[in-house]
Amino acid sequence: MSSALDDYLQQTVVWVKTEQAEFPYLAEINGQSWQIRINDFPEQPLYTLFVGNQEIGSFDQWSHTWQR
Repeated sequence: MSSALDDYLQQTVVWVKTEQAEFPYLAEINGQSWQIRINDFPEQPLYTLFVGNQEIGSFDQWSHTWQR
């Protein structure tokens, strides 16, 4: 996992459930839109984090500092 992704995973985030199957969680952090994409598991990691339109990284474990 990249250190940039680690920085995002350590932030406190409260996620809002969406109606979109591919992007089921959304958050607004410091004026930026954060989204979680569900990937093709098990071929890929379970989740990918996007901030704005930029892909930050993929991961399998939900951060303990994030609330769903």
